[in-house]
Amino acid sequence: MDTDQRLDALVAPLRADVESGSSALGRMAAEVLGRAAMDAQAGSLEEYRLQLNELSVKVLDAQPAMATLVTLVRDVLTSVEASADLEAARHAVVRTAEAFGSGLESRVESVATRAAALIPSGATVATISSSSTVQATLTHEGARAVGQVICFESRPMREGEILATALAKAGVAVTFAVDAAASTLMGECDTVLLGADSIGDLGVVNKIGSAGLVDAAIRQGVPVMVVSDETKILPTGFPQHLTDDRPPEEVWRAPAGVRVWNRYFEPFELERVTMVVTESDALTPAEVEELREGIVLPPGLQAWADDRARRSPAHRTPEV
Repeated sequence: MDTDQRLDALVAPLRADVESGSSALGRMAAEVLGRAAMDAQAGSLEEYRLQLNELSVKVLDAQPAMATLVTLVRDVLTSVEASADLEAARHAVVRTAEAFGSGLESRVESVATRAAALIPSGATVATISSSSTVQATLTHEGARAVGQVICFESRPMREGEILATALAKAGVAVTFAVDAAASTLMGECDTVLLGADSIGDLGVVNKIGSAGLVDAAIRQGVPVMVVSDETKILPTGFPQHLTDDRPPEEVWRAPAGVRVWNRYFEPFELERVTMVVTESDALTPAEVEELREGIVLPPGLQAWADDRARRSPAHRTPEV
C-alpha cells in the first residue's frame, strides 16, 4: 500500500461519519493525525512536513464544513513548523493532537456552563439537529429551570431524534416536530439555541434548516443564541464550504426525471445572532469579527485555504 492509499485508509472513517457533531469529529481527526504522526515514513523533517500537509488536506476534505478540523490542523502544522528535527516534530504532533482531542470536552463544558446561566428560567427553547454543545447546555445543572425544548427533526438524517432522546432521558420536557413547523411553533418559544459547524465570512454555518429557524425567530422577536467553542471560529477570508452534495436516496428514491437536491449545511448571517457564547465569553457579532481578524494560519494551511478560495469562489448560493 503506497503512502496515498495509507492516508486515505486512515481518513476513510472520518469521511464516512455523517451523524456526529463537530466535537466527536474533532476527536476522531485528532486520533488520525496522532497515529499518522508516528507512522509517517519520512527520512527528513522537510519530507515529514510535506506528508503532514498532505494528510491535513485529506482530513479537511473529508469534512470540509467542520471548522474544528481547521483549528486542529492549524495547531498541528504550527507544532511542526516550530520543531527543530524529525523526531521532535513527530512527538510535537502527537502531543498537540492528543491535547486538542482531549481538550474539546472541557471546551464544550465551559461553553455550556456559560450559556446555561443565560437561558431564562422556565424558557421554551427551540433547536435543530444534534449539537453536543446544545445538549450539554440544556442538561447543565444551571439550565434545569428550562420549561421545555422544541427539537426539530433535522432532515434528511433526522439527527434531531438523537438530541430529543438524550434530553428526555435527562429529564428535560421535549416536543419533537418536523422542520417545516418552525414558523408555526416559534410563537411558543423564548429562545432559539443553535450550535455551529463554522463561523466565518458567510456567517454561521450549521445544519440545513437553521436559517429558516432563525428567520422565524427574527420575525417573532425571539433572541438567537449560538453556542460554539472557539475552535469553530475561522479567520477572516477563510473559505466556508457549503457545496457538499450528499446521496439523493437519503431524501427520496426518486423516479427517473426527478433530481433530488441534498446538502447538509447552510449559512445565516452573523448579524442576525443575539450572542455567540464561547468558552471565553458571551460575544456580540462585532466582537466575533474582531476575534476572527486576529487568527493567524501557518503557511501550509494558508496555501490550502487560498487554493480552495480560487477553485471555489462562490460558496454563497447553493445551486438548484
